[in-house]
Amino acid sequence: MVEAGEKVVDTAEEVAEDVGHAYGSWFKSYMKIFGRRALEWFLVYMFGYYNVSFGWLMAPLFFLVLRDKRAKEKKVKFDIIRSIANADEKDIIQEIQRFSNLPSWVTFPDMERVEWLNKIIRQLWPYAGQYVKDLCKYSIEPSMRTALEEYKLNGFQFEKIILGDTPPRFSGVKVYDDTSRHEIIMDMDFAYAGDCKFEVSVSKFKMGIKDLQISGRLRIVMKPLVRQIPLVGGLQVFFLNNPDVDFNLIGLADVFDMPGLSDILRSIVTEQIGHMMVLPNRYPIQLVEDIDVVELKCPAPAGVIRLNVIEAQNLMKKDIGIMGTGKSDPYCILRLGAQKFQTKTINNTVNPKWDFFCEALANVIRRQRISIECWDYDYSPLKSYENDDYLGRANLDVQEIWKNGEVDMWVPLSEAKSGRIHIRATWLDLSDSADSLQLQLEEIRALQVSTKNPLHSAVLMVWVDSAKKLNPSHKQIPDPFVRLYVGNEKGETAVRQRTNDPVFEEGFTFLVRNPRTQELKLEVIDQKTNQIQGKVELDLNVFLKERKLEVIGEDYSLSGASGGLSTLKLNITLRILKTALKTDDGDGGPQEKGEAEISSSSPAAISEPPPSSSSSSIPPSTPAPSIPPKESAGIPDPIPADGPEQKSAPVREPGSVADQSEGQSVAADADVSVPSPGEGTEPLAEVASVEEVMSSAATPLTQMFPSATSSEASSIRQRTTPANNAGMHGLGRIQLTVKYGPRNNLIIVVHQIENLPKEEDGELPDPYVKLYLLPDRSKDSKRKTDVIKDDCNPKYDERFEYPIPPNELTQRTLEVNVINKKGLLFLQRSPKMGQVRLDCGLLDSSKMTQWYDLAPAADDDEE
Repeated sequence: MVEAGEKVVDTAEEVAEDVGHAYGSWFKSYMKIFGRRALEWFLVYMFGYYNVSFGWLMAPLFFLVLRDKRAKEKKVKFDIIRSIANADEKDIIQEIQRFSNLPSWVTFPDMERVEWLNKIIRQLWPYAGQYVKDLCKYSIEPSMRTALEEYKLNGFQFEKIILGDTPPRFSGVKVYDDTSRHEIIMDMDFAYAGDCKFEVSVSKFKMGIKDLQISGRLRIVMKPLVRQIPLVGGLQVFFLNNPDVDFNLIGLADVFDMPGLSDILRSIVTEQIGHMMVLPNRYPIQLVEDIDVVELKCPAPAGVIRLNVIEAQNLMKKDIGIMGTGKSDPYCILRLGAQKFQTKTINNTVNPKWDFFCEALANVIRRQRISIECWDYDYSPLKSYENDDYLGRANLDVQEIWKNGEVDMWVPLSEAKSGRIHIRATWLDLSDSADSLQLQLEEIRALQVSTKNPLHSAVLMVWVDSAKKLNPSHKQIPDPFVRLYVGNEKGETAVRQRTNDPVFEEGFTFLVRNPRTQELKLEVIDQKTNQIQGKVELDLNVFLKERKLEVIGEDYSLSGASGGLSTLKLNITLRILKTALKTDDGDGGPQEKGEAEISSSSPAAISEPPPSSSSSSIPPSTPAPSIPPKESAGIPDPIPADGPEQKSAPVREPGSVADQSEGQSVAADADVSVPSPGEGTEPLAEVASVEEVMSSAATPLTQMFPSATSSEASSIRQRTTPANNAGMHGLGRIQLTVKYGPRNNLIIVVHQIENLPKEEDGELPDPYVKLYLLPDRSKDSKRKTDVIKDDCNPKYDERFEYPIPPNELTQRTLEVNVINKKGLLFLQRSPKMGQVRLDCGLLDSSKMTQWYDLAPAADDDEE
């Protein structure tokens, strides 16, 4: 009984204690809410009591609301990413199947699945903490300390490093099989959305970050391959482009999570990651001793890309005026890996002309892209991009530039309602012959460019191997590092602690304007005293006389060093830039982005349409036996078989619009007025088959117009075009390039229209082209070209894209409308002049650029 009584008493005490704790926690939370509300009302009262401006109250409230909105968006995004990171691959696919059919990139992926690797990483993750701590303390901490000192923030160091339980995840891997036999190249889609926590101290203030997110494409290069275990001499790990980085701030840093300040912090973190392992920077890992360390840690670049951002057109208007009209203050930011360039800002225009030049090192060719972002400048006292308005983005594939030698194209801006940008990109090879220098210097002078980023004629690669006998007296052992100068460019090695014989083994690459007049300067500096231990100055003109323009393993004496015995061991390689052979697209002008992806027959396919003279063309699809007499067809008298026109008739392979044009002109100029069985019948039959194949992607007009007869349908399939090239219905013709791109996007290039009819009063129309991807007629599906004033033969050369999964392609129809925008303001009627419908499921990849006859509009939707 006594024991039972004691148990009852203990239970009652525990219940009372729990009730007290619950009441205490409730009271504390209530008092916190009460105190917060009282403070808010007190501040409002004081603002009114002292007659403070209402703006001082609204400004903090505005920032707090904006901050809460950003925090909620980030939390939703982070929860989604973390759930994907923690979920099994089967669960993810099942969730996708619940809402839509799996697209082909899941069924037949370019990247192979590596779920087995994620399971291994999940097991190893608890043991990776010590390595990450060493990486943060000895690699990231020094670079962050140097970067923050520019903002008067000193003493940066890590206080706490917790990795958490969520490991990184690799969603796919691709191993290239067409590389050199001495290396293995592997791309991996990397994503980390963990529950890590890092606390740091800066200038005696403690702060930290948590919920770090990093995602991007990681490349691992295994080179060289050796004949001993582990069979791989070393690894190069790097991101092809800047990864997406996001995080939440804690402690004192939470105050900086405001628009403008947060942008600065994120840019610092992104730059530091870029300096470590975003091309051209790499994170090397040496696995075997006896290998070429220079090739592992600092390989030569593949080439140099010379970029010219010429102009942009029809950008979005972000600075709206009183009357609803406005303009923008556009500028562009170009990125290739960690390299970043920025054009000047052009004020008050939506059609800026920059003519900006820059040059970027291209270290790899495959899977890397040049990103061009267009922004509208808005003044910010913090000099951040937070206040600037986004105008769109364009991407250029490095492999496409390398393959063509030079691309000159108008690229439409994605993620924007309107706008396109004119870019010229030239690939420059690296030559080990000094004879190429004069040609490159003359080419640079011919460009006559006056820009803050001058053009260069050579690339200098410097490998700083080691130094010896910096202070032979041993009275004071330095902490040396090497600083390099080439013109206005500067580079620094890492600091080696307390040594007179430091081993650096670091490489640097510089662009050189003119090696005949520039020099390389190196200084060995003691970090503790900031004193120069010795220096070397080398004239680059000397290396032009060396064999292969390089010096390997040379010891240079350091001038100004104590004792006079100090040396610096260097590898110096000079390479002359050489313009690659240009692949011309045949039109003599800027190339549309769609053109560069078309096969070799496409330049002819997008050339000028055939002449509209009725005396030089015949109906190409009319069968030979039913050719009308030459008097009614308007065909001139036959030319003798031995005439010059007959001899010079070109022979082409069928399959492009150029073949049709050439076939018509040859048939008109040669002996085809009254064809004989051996002469006239064969060419006409060939042209008819070409036209029939070209129209295979178009929706049969019998579906659009049920009243069409079978004979009319037959003539439609044969694409019988009147002699004046005005189309079957006399409404004109339109030239389009339609293809399905590798990034699951439908690409449409509107080239030109010919022979549009005039208005009833004889005035010329103001045509433009409007696109819909049916069955969707919403605003998101609509695309429009610019309006061409007073022209029956307008040329557009504008490119549009629709993101669409391959499994939905057969369900979509592309509707192309030609509309007359004649009139002023509310008097515009916007009547449709003609229409073409294409079944996206019947697109022919070998016949992408074609002429289509305009038909009467099938619907009456208003503009």
